Amino acid sequence: MAEKIHILCSIELPAALESLPGFSARITGCAREAGFGEHKLSAMELVVEEAIVNIVKYSSSSPDSTIITTCGTDGSGAFYITIIDSGPPFDPLKRDTPDTSAGIDDRPVGGLGIFFIKEMTDGVTYTREAGKNILTIKMKKQ
Repeated sequence: MAEKIHILCSIELPAALESLPGFSARITGCAREAGFGEHKLSAMELVVEEAIVNIVKYSSSSPDSTIITTCGTDGSGAFYITIIDSGPPFDPLKRDTPDTSAGIDDRPVGGLGIFFIKEMTDGVTYTREAGKNILTIKMKKQ
């Protein structure tokens, strides 16, 4: 049975690159209040930036598109960031892992952001519900 997540904060902003500082400030502020240190906060900022930039670039087509993020903790103190958008279905976890040993000229463009998200977190899940993409990122304090 999944642990219940206690929501600490949420924010809804336009699906635009200009919204990135607002998302980042809100999420890192919540994580700081939950006791996360600077190292983890930096990783969170990068992960959130990668996820939101992907949404803005690839799935937000209408000018009134928004992205909703919620943050919370579970009983173990793990921090969860849920990012919701209403763009076309896109499961980033089904993307192939890029070959990071290949030279830059031998690799296809894209895919590194998702790779970083997987590598820098303690778990990532994707679901599609009610016409929305829901990406949930888990980060532990240690």
